[in-house]
Amino acid sequence: MGSYILKRLVSAIPVLLGITVIVFAIMALIPGDPATAILGSYATPENVEKINRDLGLDKPAVQRYFIWLGNMLQGDFGRSFSLNRPVLDEVLERFGATLALAGTSFVLCAVFGVAAGVVSAARQYGFADKAITFAVLLGISIPSFFLGMMMILIFAVQLRWFPVSGMWPVYGSRDLMTLVQHLTLPAIALAVVATGVVARLSRSAMLEVLRQDFIRTARAKGVPERGVIWRHALRAAMVSIIPVLGIQAGFVLSGAVYIEIVFQWPGVGRMLVDAILTRDILLVQGGVVFVAACYVLFNIVVDVAQSLLDPRIKT
Repeated sequence: MGSYILKRLVSAIPVLLGITVIVFAIMALIPGDPATAILGSYATPENVEKINRDLGLDKPAVQRYFIWLGNMLQGDFGRSFSLNRPVLDEVLERFGATLALAGTSFVLCAVFGVAAGVVSAARQYGFADKAITFAVLLGISIPSFFLGMMMILIFAVQLRWFPVSGMWPVYGSRDLMTLVQHLTLPAIALAVVATGVVARLSRSAMLEVLRQDFIRTARAKGVPERGVIWRHALRAAMVSIIPVLGIQAGFVLSGAVYIEIVFQWPGVGRMLVDAILTRDILLVQGGVVFVAACYVLFNIVVDVAQSLLDPRIKT
């Protein structure tokens, strides 16, 4: 197992290097002068020259890339020009809010998606199967940002059950219950599509497993149907379900960008949008690379978990 984990970590290195190249190239190809965009009305020739010199924009692109990459390898992601603070400090501070939102959404889609898929497969062509299929197709068809706005309109504005936006109230206590109230609507809006995808693929995986010989053997031995479904079939189906959960983890992490905008959630997604608008190059590059590295690391964890369920994957 140790050699397999080491091999997966080594294989992630070229992926991360490729991500840094893509991110740097995209930011370098954006039209316009970053120094002029940063300075706005203060964009005098002297100030523009100073900003270009401070940010290293007066150097060739290849040289700027290797300087930036070398600094990142030493833990220095640069300094945000618009916020006047280290990029890594800002990203880590914002990542806690994003992790709370994306983590809650992932737990919701994993629990309810797998449960819905199992029930749907166990009651194939029955009322429960048809009802779950209808709900899943409806959830997949609704964009998360539109669902979020509708939830704000109904549950926050009209019914006043939940706060409209933000992670914490402007005034008042900041306890766990307050966080849950602010987290409920954005987490559900972000989790709906992922839950539908997990439910559909969990149903397919369960139906395939339920046709296997060992399931018929378990039933012939008198194992209760509940035990057959939840103890035997689900464990075998998890080998196929875990990669789906890994993909959906990336979906909720990337989908948090527009959900954070809709609900004014102070996470990395909202930070990146603000940084793009202000042309804060180092903040955008550092934020994207950090999130991508987290996604790659999570995929390694998913691969390891899958190999624990099916040792054949390591070979």
